[in-house]
Amino acid sequence: MSKYITRVQFKNAEQIDYEKLDVEMEKGRFVKIAQPAAATSRTMVREYNYRGLKTLQEVIAAAYTAAGKVGKQYSLTVMKEKRSIAV
Repeated sequence: MSKYITRVQFKNAEQIDYEKLDVEMEKGRFVKIAQPAAATSRTMVREYNYRGLKTLQEVIAAAYTAAGKVGKQYSLTVMKEKRSIAV
């Protein structure tokens, strides 16, 4: 099972846009990571975890699909957690 961290940021978005994103990401089995209370809609970035059997390409596609349904310009980053072996 792999773990991925996904960050999404919208251009000129309001809080409601990020709430829509939360719903769409949840449909794709992403779990929102808690965000600092001080973030404003202009600087807001949402982060999500995905843990499952999807490949990196499938996780990227799911994140693009969810963000695209909000209807705002966006950028996103998906990172795969590298497993380290304890010695």
